[in-house]
Formats: sequence, C-alpha cells, structure tokens
Amino acid sequence: MTLPPVSPLLNSLFNLARAKYRAEKEAWVHLSYRLSGRFNLVTAISSIQREGDLDILLRCLEDEFDANANASGTDFSFHYQMIFSETWVVGCYEILRAFQQRDREAAAAGRPTSGVSELDEFKMIFTDLELLRMPIAKYEIAKDNKLGEPLRMRRVGDADAQPVEFYDAKDPGRFHIMPKGVSSRGSAVWLALDVRTTREHWVERRELADRLLSLVKLVKGAGELEAERNAHANASGTDQ
Repeated sequence: MTLPPVSPLLNSLFNLARAKYRAEKEAWVHLSYRLSGRFNLVTAISSIQREGDLDILLRCLEDEFDANANASGTDFSFHYQMIFSETWVVGCYEILRAFQQRDREAAAAGRPTSGVSELDEFKMIFTDLELLRMPIAKYEIAKDNKLGEPLRMRRVGDADAQPVEFYDAKDPGRFHIMPKGVSSRGSAVWLALDVRTTREHWVERRELADRLLSLVKLVKGAGELEAERNAHANASGTDQ
C-alpha cells in the first residue's frame, strides 16, 4: 500500500485556515510590519507571520474541538492541537523577548527605544507568555529565583487531606507540571503561577492571540510616528 505524501495535506490545512480566517491572517501581517518597523528588526517580519499562520490553524482546530471525541481513545486531535499550542506560546515569547531586550539595551546605551515594550498591554502579554513558557520549555516555575523559601504546592483537585509538597528553587531535581486543559471554546488553557505576586490565573491561548493582535490598534507605525515628529519639529520651527 502506497501512502499519500504528507506535504500536500499540510499545505491544504494552512490554505483552509487562511481562507476561513482571512481577517486574522491580514491582522498578523499588519502586526508583523508594525512591530518590526518600530523595533527596527526587519528579520522579525517572517517570524511573526509564521506565528500568525500557526494561530489561524489553531483557531480552526479550536472551532472543531469536540469534548467527546476522545471517548473512544482513537482521536488524537487535541493532542496535536496542544503540540501546536505550546509551540506557538514559546515562539511568540521569544519574539517579544527579543523586542524587549532591544529596548533595554538601547536604553542602557542612551539611545532612543521603540516605546512599545513600555506599553502596559505589551508588558501584560509578555508576562503571561513568560509564565507559560518556563513550565512548557523547562518544566520549572517562571522566575523561581525570586522564591525566598520552598513553595508549598498541592496538586489541582487534591483534597486538603492530601500531603503538601514543596517546590524548592535550589533543588536541581525540581520540576513543575503546569495544570492545563481546554476552554469552553476549544482553546488550550494553562494555570499560570506568578511567584512574584503568589497569584494563579488561567491563560487561554486564543485570548492571548487576540491580545497580541490588538497591539495593531495601539502601536503606531514607524513611518506615521516619524511624520508626527517632523510635523511637530516644523511647527516648533515656525513658532520661533
């Protein structure tokens, strides 16, 4: 039996996703140019657009999620969806981390920053990605070096009678299994833990993607910003 090639099927998946989520695909393209322009990092354009392609494919999988599909044990759709979801989280984190680092280094050198990483919306998105990325990629709690003492932990769903375990940041054998699940609209969710505030909150992948796309409305393009500066400079020169 000759099996069909996988590549055409994979191309078809992304083509269908682009057709279904055309507006979101265009928004990712706009975001890629907007952010790469503000951070003066043209190589980030393709990276952001790749995360956009993965996002719209995930939106299709989320739309089609069936909570009862795994009853027979033969449907691995959510397993594959989770693979893509975790890959998307780590990829988006690395892009935003690179942006933030460029601004930080520019400020340290006394040079102008993009101003984008200083936005509250950017900071909140980056924080959530950071809290998710560490347990996904390294099986550790994010920023665990901020822990002054071992953290009391209990498995999700355990009764109070169950023994308390401790997470010790100084233990080389430490690990953290971040609770995860699926939201009412079929998207992957994770229980993020912020040791700096001792706060736990659920983060939905799709909502995180929507927040990223909303930056298009908040961040002005580099050209638009330069035009405003020139207009302001010209106006100041006229007043003198």
